[in-house]
This record gives sequence, C-alpha cells and structure tokens, in this order.
Amino acid sequence: MDTDLTAPAPYLATMQPVESYVEVDEILKSPDFLQGSHRETGVFLDGSLVMTDGADHLERRRMLSALVSRAALEYYELEALRPLIGAVISEALRGADGVVRGDVVTMVNIMLHRITATVVGIDGVVTPADTERFRALVKQVGIAVSSEWTTGDRDAVIAEGVRIRDKLVTDFVRPSWDRRAELVRRHQAGELPREQVPTDLLTILLLHWKPDWTLDYVWREASLFLVAAIETTTHLLPHVVKEIEDWIGEHPEDAGKRDDPEFLWSAVNEAARLHVPVPSLQRMAARDTTLSTGRSFRAGDRVALLFGDANRDPELYGADAGIFNPHRKVTERVRPWGLTFGGGAHLCMGRPLVTGL
Repeated sequence: MDTDLTAPAPYLATMQPVESYVEVDEILKSPDFLQGSHRETGVFLDGSLVMTDGADHLERRRMLSALVSRAALEYYELEALRPLIGAVISEALRGADGVVRGDVVTMVNIMLHRITATVVGIDGVVTPADTERFRALVKQVGIAVSSEWTTGDRDAVIAEGVRIRDKLVTDFVRPSWDRRAELVRRHQAGELPREQVPTDLLTILLLHWKPDWTLDYVWREASLFLVAAIETTTHLLPHVVKEIEDWIGEHPEDAGKRDDPEFLWSAVNEAARLHVPVPSLQRMAARDTTLSTGRSFRAGDRVALLFGDANRDPELYGADAGIFNPHRKVTERVRPWGLTFGGGAHLCMGRPLVTGL
C-alpha cells in the first residue's frame, strides 16, 4: 500500500491544523503562543534555545547572536569557508588528465559538516575519515531529534539516538569543550587577548556561563546547532540544484545565470519556500486568544503550523504558487522564502546564512 508522505504525522491528529500563511505568521509572532515542538524528544533539546520562551529565550538569543553577526558571516565566507572548500576539492580524485572529479553531493556534505563544526566549536573534523565519523554520528542524532515524524518505534529510535549522542559528546564535543575552557580561563586571567579566543558556540557559552547551567545543557545546545545547521541545509541544497537545472532546461535563456548571485539567491529562496525541512512546527496557546482572522483558541490548545500549505498560498504567491519560479515577485509584506525559517521570537538564527538577508 502506498504511503502519503505529505500527510501529517498521526500524533498531529490531536492538534488543530493551521494552513493559512496569515494565520501561521500571526501565531509565530504572537506572545499568546508558546513553543510546542519537540516535546516528544526533549531528552535531546530540553533547555536549549529552541525550547525556551519569553525573557529567557530573548537573553539566550542575544548572547548567541554573535554567531550570525555581520562580522561572523564575513569571517565564515572569507577566512573559514574558502580554505575549507579548497581543502575538500584537493581531497577529491584527480585523474590522469589533471581534472578533479568527485561526487558533488558528497563534497558539499563534507563542506557543510566542517563549517558547522567550526561554528559550533568542534575540533578534529579535518581529515576525510574524521569527517565521515562525525557525519555519521550527527546524522543519527538528527534522526532521533526528528523522531516525532517516524513511522517506526519512536522509543527505540530515541534510545539509539541517546547512545549515539553520548558517543558524539565523548569523541568530539567534550574534548573541544575542555580545550576552550582552558583558553577562556587564560583569557579571564589576563594571559590571552580576546582575539586569540575563538568565537563559536562552545566558547560563547563558557564566556557567559551561569551557575544553573550544566554540561548536559551544553551537549543539548550543541546538538541543536549541529542538527539544525547540517540537516536543514543538506535537505535544501539538492532541491536547489535540481530546481535550477529543471528551470534552465525549460528556460534556456537563463542558462548564463548559473553564476549570477542575484539569480542564485532568488532560486535558493524559492526552493526554500517549496521544500520545507519539516512538515510543521507546533505551538501551544498560553491563554484564550483570537486571531485577527476571527479564529479562536483555548488555553492549552496545541496547534500544528503546516508550512508546506502556507508557503503555497495563491493569494500571496500567485496562481502558480506550487511551481518553482526564480523570477517570482512578491510584495514587501511577504517573504520570498515563505515561512520556512519560522518567525517571531523563534525565527531561525541561521536564516542570514541561507538567504543572505
């Protein structure tokens, strides 16, 4: 029997579906709704940025904003990403004719894992063997974090994910944390200038350490950033490439735009709108509330925000909203990538890395 892969997960049947762009956007921005996703997989994310609300979330977000500041983005592009790309290409197979050949999907996957390791502060993701070991661990943790969508035994998936997460911490995260702890200690003792202390997730947590934080919290925050940065990008990129090639096949007049930054940004945004990394996010009503559309919710109601439907709203994206069009024009009040990166207080911090905006 065929399975409808677009159908909501069975447990969403207990929630109120929200499919309208306007309503989804309003709920994301409303203080009347709290984070409701990942409740089934809290062992991986409880206490992390994505699971907090209110003043705690705002303070944590401000603290971590250094990771996606303009200076940080320039550093990633000029100092980290370019040498990393060169290193990955140099590892590819060079034939007798001098041409470097490699699987683009594999090469990009390696690049994404190494740059994400740099942002999080994970050392030792340098050689092909180390990168593959790191990739395999992060992938399994990602499967467990998203097990709310599994069609199999969720408890078994989570249990295996915990085992793999512990190995990821032992092999990569904990040694990197210990090295940064020593750098921060020396900096705070006046032995090391700030510019010699890295700006990455683990270091920022050390510099802003609070008495009520635990190492378990650190491992969860690191897991969040690793999975969110890698899994969402690896999901989107193949769609970007295929959509561009299909479009140029049907519109050969755009063949010369493969290296046009404006065309490529538009193509990425359009692909992100159509190919969301998760079918929905969930929110919970903190109090009785009524949306501007007149739709009402009671305190405690859980709602499923269906981004796939919202991002294809013909009233906002036109009659061809379900079709890829890198030249699509939208009004200023509508985001070209739709609601793929969320909105409101929980807007994805990595959006500037993907959209350039």
